[in-house]
Amino acid sequence: MFQFAVLLSFGQVYHVGDLYTAEDGSQGIVFFVHADGSGWAVALHDEIDSMPWSPSNGDIPALPNYGSNFPQASLADTAGYTNTRAIRNYFGPGTNYAAGAVDFEHGWYLPAMAQLTLIYAQLPLLQPALLAAGGTHLNMDRFTWDYAGVFYWSSTEMTAESAGCLSFGDDAIDMMLWSPWTGTPRPINKSQGTLRVRAVRSFPPPNNIYDTTLMYLWNTGCNEPHFQDVPLQNTTYTVTVSNAYGCTNTASANVMVIGNDPQTFYDTICQGSTYENYGFTINAEETAEAEEIIRTRTLSVDDCEGETRLVLTVMPHDTVYWEQSATHFFMWNNTIYNESGTYIQYFNNQMGCDSVVFLELTINDTMPIIPENEFDTLIVYLPNAITPTHNDGHNDYFHLPEAYLPLISDFEISIFSRWGELVYYSIDKNFRWNGEIRGKILYNMYTYLIRFHDKKGRAYLLKGTITVL
Repeated sequence: MFQFAVLLSFGQVYHVGDLYTAEDGSQGIVFFVHADGSGWAVALHDEIDSMPWSPSNGDIPALPNYGSNFPQASLADTAGYTNTRAIRNYFGPGTNYAAGAVDFEHGWYLPAMAQLTLIYAQLPLLQPALLAAGGTHLNMDRFTWDYAGVFYWSSTEMTAESAGCLSFGDDAIDMMLWSPWTGTPRPINKSQGTLRVRAVRSFPPPNNIYDTTLMYLWNTGCNEPHFQDVPLQNTTYTVTVSNAYGCTNTASANVMVIGNDPQTFYDTICQGSTYENYGFTINAEETAEAEEIIRTRTLSVDDCEGETRLVLTVMPHDTVYWEQSATHFFMWNNTIYNESGTYIQYFNNQMGCDSVVFLELTINDTMPIIPENEFDTLIVYLPNAITPTHNDGHNDYFHLPEAYLPLISDFEISIFSRWGELVYYSIDKNFRWNGEIRGKILYNMYTYLIRFHDKKGRAYLLKGTITVL
């Protein structure tokens, strides 16, 4: 008989700033947590004194060179474990360079560029937590022309001769650029530059337990936390859990029934997450790249033997680079920014995967001047972004503010993709567009063209961009 139980409430759940202790006793401070409870922790101390990225300037074929791509493409690289393994495999053992100095055998690795930027974004929480745990704070010395002790290495290869790095001083992301007008990532020579190293590691989702104070209802009709069943075919079991206040949640599990015929299962998972289903376990390091993973295993119960095959599609994180300008202040997801700079916010994309937006914001302190003889000209202010996929009920549509509607007649709007394709058109001044194109909401930046007359018969032409997030 088959014993089946779904375990629902988490045991140890980590949050940013918590102390994480690995099985070998090594410790770090959590700086990012995925939706499934897995995440990344940064080591309590730097490695030995500043060192070069590698013993030579040889290009590593297994690593992409980001310097030739979009200027900030390296900020999307989260594959620190995979990168470190490729570096060590290429150069061999040795502790006198960055990737060789980390305790890779126990799960510690050189962070990728995006992981360094995530650490930078959480510094207000990480610095006191590091000190409280007996560690040393991340160096925040201001930028100087002497790189030693100021910048930290990443495992991201920029060119054949250089690698990416980051300073935790003020304007850290700007410092990674040669200059603000070129947007070229700062390439530091692999063997001649000597920078600091702070290792990171991944940790798995927490072990699950069930809570007997909750109310359970299975799709079989059972209302106990666990039950016995003998499925005759592959079956999905689903349980709905409620507490005393009426709050509910749902969990599901797939149970395989072994047969003589081979079975193939298809599934998806977010990049950098741990996968556990259909009897397969794939850790976060193996899903660090967006790709298709195929696993085969032979199951044997008593005299029955069967082969199962998993085709797992690893869905990528979205990384959006967004340039905007505003007068005096800019509001983004209910946060007001009143200074120019680079800002980071996190969200879930359409596949539910953790993603990041980098906003390059320019704030102008002067208002546009309207000629005195045009004092009564209608000035229309429109949003520059909408967030229809955030499921928060805010900023879901691109539309005209209601205050303008009584003043406008003969209205027409056209919205174009970045390739010039017309994706939306309306002659209704009450239009509401949520970024949907052919039934799907697509993240992108679009150009709009609006023509209308005001009530005095004056013609207007508005041009601008709207970003869908």
